[in-house]
Amino acid sequence: MSDVVEKNDVDIQKLFGWGRVFEIVNPTNEDDITLVYMKLLGDADLGRARVHAMRKSAELRRKLKDEDSDERISWVRSIEELTVQDLVNLITVYSSREISNNARAKVKLPPTPKPPKSKAKLEKSEQFQKDVDEYPQKKAKAISDAVAKEVEDLQKSLIKRGKEELYNDYVKKLIDEMCEQEAITAFETMQTFLGCYTDDTYKVKFFRDSETNEPSFEMFDNLEPTIKAQFKDAYRSIDIELSELKKLRRATQ
Repeated sequence: MSDVVEKNDVDIQKLFGWGRVFEIVNPTNEDDITLVYMKLLGDADLGRARVHAMRKSAELRRKLKDEDSDERISWVRSIEELTVQDLVNLITVYSSREISNNARAKVKLPPTPKPPKSKAKLEKSEQFQKDVDEYPQKKAKAISDAVAKEVEDLQKSLIKRGKEELYNDYVKKLIDEMCEQEAITAFETMQTFLGCYTDDTYKVKFFRDSETNEPSFEMFDNLEPTIKAQFKDAYRSIDIELSELKKLRRATQ
């Protein structure tokens, strides 16, 4: 038997046709239930979702960089409103992912405890179990201590800088953070829209224009927020299930 793994052997979506049916409940009438068939996207639709996310992110970035835009006025505080310490704190908050990544990279922990041999004395087995039980807490504390050190070092370096330089850094990091969140939301929204069908063969798109019968993103995007959230939560759940299945397959291969 060949040891070569064929592409379809690890392509979960193709292997299982990953999809499910969900009930969407009208929040104003719990007896009003709609069945929606959802399926994970193929490469082409994933590409469409990514393009949509990049466009939405770029649109927001353009508005936030325009000092006269409503978005800039609403979200970006003026330099006069902020003290140097305010700016140091805000930059620290918007650097949280970078801080966490740096801290995790620097944490050096011993490998997870190895089980004793089958003939080991009971005391050794007890110690092994104690080490296993304590390992997550030790790891969490080591990471927490490393994060605290990263924060301390960052703030010491920031406080030495001029206010205008700090302000420019604050604006850049705020815009980056908001655009990243916009991209994530837009990707998830388009992903959910593209993954909804009316039938269990996944042929007829659920959201269609009543006149043209063509798929209508606006129809989905303009849904009442609580209903829209149900669709997104449902789609997210099959994405999570697939992730767990992939982990299981990796563990058993």
